[in-house]
Amino acid sequence: MLCETKVGEVEVSESKILIFERGIPGFEHLRKFAIVELEQTRPFRWLVSLEDPNVALPIVNPWLVRVDYSFDLSEADREELKLESSDEIEVWAVVTIPADVPGEATVNLFAPIVINKGRNLAKQVLLEGSEYKLRHRISEELKRSNEILKKMQKE
Repeated sequence: MLCETKVGEVEVSESKILIFERGIPGFEHLRKFAIVELEQTRPFRWLVSLEDPNVALPIVNPWLVRVDYSFDLSEADREELKLESSDEIEVWAVVTIPADVPGEATVNLFAPIVINKGRNLAKQVLLEGSEYKLRHRISEELKRSNEILKKMQKE
């Protein structure tokens, strides 16, 4: 189906529609989303609302930013997403890019978007008690990740 979104008109297959049963914090009234990939914004993608053409969130694979990113899903989150195996999971992190200073972009590692790929169920999970924050500067995380990779190569 053809959808008008904040990032333009996009073709979305019915099989790719993600359902957020409780919405996303700040957008609780919106339930249907899709992930859109644009050549000019790689490696970032867009989580676009299929119900409100003005809502599109830049997202990124969190392991591209922080190589040692890890977390455990609570049993309640696993149940809500109807997860039976970790093979079904896809994870994204929401990015904030200041219009006036894009170099100051941050990534939210505290509240990843977790998707059950087999059922197209999604949820923004809050990692209570974790070391992660709502805003990690991407440039700092990339530098940190490079240092980890260099150290691993030496071992």
